[in-house]
Amino acid sequence: MIELLIVLLLPVAVYFGWWLARSLERRSSAKHRQLFSNQYFQGLNYLLNEQPDKAIQVFLELAEVNQDTVETHMALGSLFRRRGEVDRAIRFHQNIIAKPGLEPEQRTQALLELGEDYMKAGLLDRAERLFAELIETDSHTPAALHSLLEIYQQEKDWEKALEQAQRLEQISGEHMGDTMAQFCCEMADAALADNDRELARRHLRQARRHDPRCIRARFILAEIVADEGDYERSLNLYEEIAELDQDYIPEILEPYVNTAARAGQEARGRAKLEEWAGQYKGISLVLKLADYLGEEQGGDAAGHFLIETLADKPSVRGLDRLIELKADGHLSTESSDDILKAVTERLMARQPSYRCSHCGFSGHTHHWQCPSCRHWSPTKKIHGVLGE
Repeated sequence: MIELLIVLLLPVAVYFGWWLARSLERRSSAKHRQLFSNQYFQGLNYLLNEQPDKAIQVFLELAEVNQDTVETHMALGSLFRRRGEVDRAIRFHQNIIAKPGLEPEQRTQALLELGEDYMKAGLLDRAERLFAELIETDSHTPAALHSLLEIYQQEKDWEKALEQAQRLEQISGEHMGDTMAQFCCEMADAALADNDRELARRHLRQARRHDPRCIRARFILAEIVADEGDYERSLNLYEEIAELDQDYIPEILEPYVNTAARAGQEARGRAKLEEWAGQYKGISLVLKLADYLGEEQGGDAAGHFLIETLADKPSVRGLDRLIELKADGHLSTESSDDILKAVTERLMARQPSYRCSHCGFSGHTHHWQCPSCRHWSPTKKIHGVLGE
């Protein structure tokens, strides 16, 4: 943390050196020049000795807010925000805005920084008003739109979030299709919670217009049409998901198998699982096929199938199922089985099941939006001995 703070302060120190040189040129008193020079080098000394708090205090005493120091004060305010001293950051940026004679660009930059302060403090209404003001004046519009998007996502106001995402894409050219599709899916889920399937369908159609490959829109629609008895379309949608991204096979496996059973198409479901098993590197399909074998030919057949498979595809989850079969008497048991199973369960309990592909956040639950970095659709099953 200290190292990061020092890195952030270095540009401030360099700017102060430049500003100090300009200021001293205008001062006639040699004593005054010496005093300012000593204070500046004292601040540098604190910085180099990893005492950033003292360095900040020295720089603050040196600078008054004027045309020459506005950028420095804004940088210091932003630094306080990053350190979590939000109240201090707010006072800094408010003080800048209150100064007469600011250049328009300086004022709008200070407003943008103040809006970020308010967001950090949880004062979302104030932040929203500031960002809206900046957008209306065409000042820092992309940055303000990004911040508004974050606010509306926190507030779960998906209609406004969609509107701002569309505007951001038009202004900046930044591709927002996949994000807008997720906003539409959120609105579809809300419509389903209100038992309005027609509205949900409209939102899902809109989602696929924004992102033709949207996995989530297909997943939600597959559940809707299955509930309505259109099992064929539901199965087709689940199969589309597997074709688009095999990493989602664990998420669709149970609903796909259940839908195939409701449709009386168990053979189709079994054949598709065997096809996927030849392509997908995870263990979920293997375990489901072992369940089929257990139902058709008994536990011994399922156990031998797992033994053969685990030789090429080692997995703690597969080992756990094998031990369970042995404990049930389907395979020869040994006294160590219960101990092995207990150890395996503890290992599995400590291991996360999902990881965000963007920031690395891991957990036990699938999220359409990463709780850490707030990106959409990045959390997928972890592959490896202790995962898929």
